[in-house]
Amino acid sequence: MAREIVVEHLARVEGHGGIEVTIEGEEVKDVKMRISEGPRFFEAIIKGVKYDKVPDVMRRICGICTASHSLASIRTIEKAFKVEVTPRTAMLRDLLIHGEVIESHSLHLFLLALPDYLGYPDALSMMDKHAKEVKAAFQLKKTGNMVHNALSGREVHGMNDRVGGFSTMPKEEDLLSIKKAMEDSKAAAEDAVSLFASLDIPDCTHSENILMALDPGDRFGYLGDHVLISDGKRKRVEEYRELTNEEVVKHSHAKHSSYRGSSFMVGALSRVTLCKERLYGTANELFREHAEKLNPRNSLNNNLAQAIELVHCIDRCLEDIDALFNNGIEKEELAKIEPRKSSAIGAVEAPRGILYHDYSFDENGCITQANVITPTAMNSANMEKDFGVAVGRLVSERKENLESTLELIARAYDPCISCSAHLINVKFV
Repeated sequence: MAREIVVEHLARVEGHGGIEVTIEGEEVKDVKMRISEGPRFFEAIIKGVKYDKVPDVMRRICGICTASHSLASIRTIEKAFKVEVTPRTAMLRDLLIHGEVIESHSLHLFLLALPDYLGYPDALSMMDKHAKEVKAAFQLKKTGNMVHNALSGREVHGMNDRVGGFSTMPKEEDLLSIKKAMEDSKAAAEDAVSLFASLDIPDCTHSENILMALDPGDRFGYLGDHVLISDGKRKRVEEYRELTNEEVVKHSHAKHSSYRGSSFMVGALSRVTLCKERLYGTANELFREHAEKLNPRNSLNNNLAQAIELVHCIDRCLEDIDALFNNGIEKEELAKIEPRKSSAIGAVEAPRGILYHDYSFDENGCITQANVITPTAMNSANMEKDFGVAVGRLVSERKENLESTLELIARAYDPCISCSAHLINVKFV
């Protein structure tokens, strides 16, 4: 007997897309993760644009990962023109991206993912019985926004972070306010770890996961020039095409990526798994306490990994602010830029995983070619793999309500598309 399960509006995920699973008897025949947003043509828009205006365009790819796209763009341009920035600039960038991760993870964990586990349709419905968690979300998000506002000039699409440095330095009073907000928010971040570690996480996606994350160096972080892979290899970001192998798929406007013929996962779970030895402080203690609950073969554990990163980011922001005060926050001139015909690839860890920017320039410093690969695009094929594994198990166990499990899986990846209307079809034939 054929039947079709449809969820027309899956909220609490940024973007417009859908999932279709076709089943014959107890066999999963087809799985599609549809991204139906129209192409946005950013790579084409910046062709002919001079290097100093490129980040202003590319940071507008996303309203959540503004700093990630900005820094990926800036770092690529600086590599192309062999620009060295000052230690103060490097420290400000570190503070900026850690602040972005705080605002992004807090939004996802408390307001997008948590309602599923507590049995609510949305975060507002949780207020009566779970006001503490909802307030924690807004407190943490506001704290992350304060970093973005102080360093980039505004909460979304700020333009103060430039090629070669920053147009202005943050004010001392703003850094002091951020420091107090971070100190006041740390308990909420630690509570997030305890909360997500206490949840009953299904193991229906349990399967082989190939993981990738940037090598941050000696300490856990989000900037790097090499990619760590769970098969033990370490590759330069310049080899990204061999790592992603993007190809067009008929059912989605997002290309699919593969590594050695298999899908792979990027994001918080990949980072804390591959870089666990670089964690330090409270985040390291919490990781070791909950290590058995962070099995990388279950993609749903990405939520707990994000919670641990929240704690890391707060401690790192406090560390960066203290270092800035110790070293001074005097105004610096932007590094001198000498455009030349060249190409470069830069990468950062956006909240959802590795983000690549690839640019080529003419002798005047204008873009002749550009390519951007986002973490959600890289994760799409792995999401399809997880959907198929989960549905296969649930059907064989005669479980009902398959659509809710697919929603759990989709939200665990924290996909960033651009709005929040999705469609899930599970077709039985």
